[in-house]
Amino acid sequence: MITIPSVLNYKNVSVYPDDEDCNLFYTFKNSPEITLQNGQPVFSGLFWTDAADGAATSVAGIAGGWINFDANLAVPQDLLNEISEKLKSARVQENRRRTLIKSEKERLALIAKASGATTIPDPDIPPVGEIRFGAVNFTKGTVTLLEEQGGDLVAWSSAGGPASLIGDNNAAFALRLSPTGAAIWYKSLKEGQKAISIRYELKFQLRLPSLEIRAWAGSSQSGEINREVERKIINMDQGCSDADVERIDVKSVTRTLMETGLVNIEIKKGATEISDENVSQLRSLAIGLIEEKVKEIIKSRIQGMSEEERKNSLLQLVKEEVNSFVELRFTQQDVVEWSINPQGTIMNFLEKVPESKKQAITRLVDMSEKEVETISLQTKVNAPWEEEPFVNTVKVNIAYPSANEHHSLIFNKDSPIDTWHFRRPKKDDGIAEYTAEVFFKGLSQPLVTKGKAAYQDIVINVARKGMFDVRFKPHPILSTLTGDNEIKIIQIDLSYKQEGDPDHFSETLALKTETPDGEQFRRLIGKEIDAPLVYTAKYYSKDGSFIEMPEKKYYATENAGASIFVESPYQNTLNIPVELAQLPDESVKKIIVEFQYDDAANKFSSADRIELTAEDSWEAVTATLLLMNKDKADFRYQYKIVSNAAIAKSAWINGSGEETIILPYLKVRIDPSLLQLGTRYVNALLTMEYQNGDAAISQEFLLNQQSAAAPVNWYLPRSNTNAVEYTYKLVLMDAAGAETETGGKGTGSILMLKTA
Repeated sequence: MITIPSVLNYKNVSVYPDDEDCNLFYTFKNSPEITLQNGQPVFSGLFWTDAADGAATSVAGIAGGWINFDANLAVPQDLLNEISEKLKSARVQENRRRTLIKSEKERLALIAKASGATTIPDPDIPPVGEIRFGAVNFTKGTVTLLEEQGGDLVAWSSAGGPASLIGDNNAAFALRLSPTGAAIWYKSLKEGQKAISIRYELKFQLRLPSLEIRAWAGSSQSGEINREVERKIINMDQGCSDADVERIDVKSVTRTLMETGLVNIEIKKGATEISDENVSQLRSLAIGLIEEKVKEIIKSRIQGMSEEERKNSLLQLVKEEVNSFVELRFTQQDVVEWSINPQGTIMNFLEKVPESKKQAITRLVDMSEKEVETISLQTKVNAPWEEEPFVNTVKVNIAYPSANEHHSLIFNKDSPIDTWHFRRPKKDDGIAEYTAEVFFKGLSQPLVTKGKAAYQDIVINVARKGMFDVRFKPHPILSTLTGDNEIKIIQIDLSYKQEGDPDHFSETLALKTETPDGEQFRRLIGKEIDAPLVYTAKYYSKDGSFIEMPEKKYYATENAGASIFVESPYQNTLNIPVELAQLPDESVKKIIVEFQYDDAANKFSSADRIELTAEDSWEAVTATLLLMNKDKADFRYQYKIVSNAAIAKSAWINGSGEETIILPYLKVRIDPSLLQLGTRYVNALLTMEYQNGDAAISQEFLLNQQSAAAPVNWYLPRSNTNAVEYTYKLVLMDAAGAETETGGKGTGSILMLKTA
């Protein structure tokens, strides 16, 4: 028979053991499930529509529904196989068998002691074998569908009553739904998302160790017990007859044993329904058994003793027997009625059902097929509610000509979406026509747009309709102009449509070449932009003259603002690549190259400046010069070598055309290894000089023992690759502070320093 507690909880199933067989188990489903037959749920749903004539009350075209389904507590065989493997892997059988053997051994030992047997038989417990699952016999039970009491979803149900109490405890349910309930259930069932809540209330018989009575004796507190036993035996012993034994006050001895804690009686009620009066009767019964045992001890010992032996030995013998008093135990295993209440929400029971089979279990009866089908047309407005041009409201008028239906909607930032439902016509062409009126903040007249949607929802993107958003930027090449023709101001003259037109406007912007971000132009007209924005650029140079460019047009879009680089008045350019013949060491940070172009005949000049840097791995850079006349391509340039300790600048170098310039600097390697620094001299001051045209290039190097360990590099920005002559002066200082001066000239890329 089933007993407690459970030995496993796995996948919504609780497993309980048998009270006698370690291989027998019982399973209970913790929550019910929809009954399946051949993998298909036992479910049928019938729904019907209204007549679409306005006479019936319905929801979404559905007037009611009827649902039948079965639920049970079945544990499928594949899950039982998994549970069996779990029990085996956890060695539940072995643990149960050890528990049963221990309990049976105790029971057999008590029987042996009570019968005076000297041997205890082995427990007859089945060995561990194949796991079996037993059937549960339920005695009573009910099953209930959890539904809203007094609600408007279920009009009638037969969802409560007694459970089947056999097999898998299958229960059948039937519901008639109101229009609201039918509409909700139908849509949910089509999506496989409806939840059904069920509760079982079942009872079955279960055996549990419920009542245990123990009377036991020990060997403590013997002092007081000895005195009490001695007094009673001496006072009452009148000889060796049985009558003398009967006259001994055994109850007094037993009471003393109990009061002093040597003998105790325990009664554990457990789950047994037994009154306190019956418990008292059981206790008196246990005390009587102890009294009889004491009598048996005295009788068995005093018979055959002489008077002297009785006086000397009886007390000792009685105490020995009492101290070895056998434990008495009475156990009653009751069969009680146990209850379980599996309940839960059954979710997505159509989840694994193929679409082809869903129609077989859920059917819709159309009372007016031509009217019941509903078109749900969603309209969504995307508009800049909280940024320019700040749309306040959008009114949309929709027409569905084939259904002769019309609908008007109002949209704002809090409600940008709306769905329109109407019955599909017999001849549906799927065309929806709409007119949108967009109301902007600060404008009284709306922007009106029209459109169509074919077999799709309506999406109205206001974006930046009716608004110009353009940033005019000066062309980057203009920053290279120098001299009198240097551009200071660019005037942009804007106009939209012709003068006299209601939407006409004109405006002027002023751009500065030193402001590369230019100027932003925004203008909201609140109507469809159906003409280009016309603009003209005028370039005002340093000498006051100006160049006016041809008229240009910009066609606005509904997207974000655009950027326009104003066209340069000078289209001829000279592109000059610059690179290095060899890479400098880490002491050089960058090389700056400055270009100048001068067209004296046209009073035109331009300039550019580029940088080659160690940070960019000394990649080649291209300079750009504006030209008035493409045939005149002569220019000049100079370059600066910027290092950690010095800046060396070349003389102006003439160039022509767009050929690649390879900077002709000279790298002089200075070797101070022969200066005896650290031995004869402490340090040295080296001064290098080179006459570079009208200017001289000089650089000082402070040398000591550490810096003299490797050559020192000196970079000369010469004007060509011809050999150059430079001079040097060397001042050596010893430890005493005395100075020795020497010097010389050099012409090559290597300079070996020596002492005088």
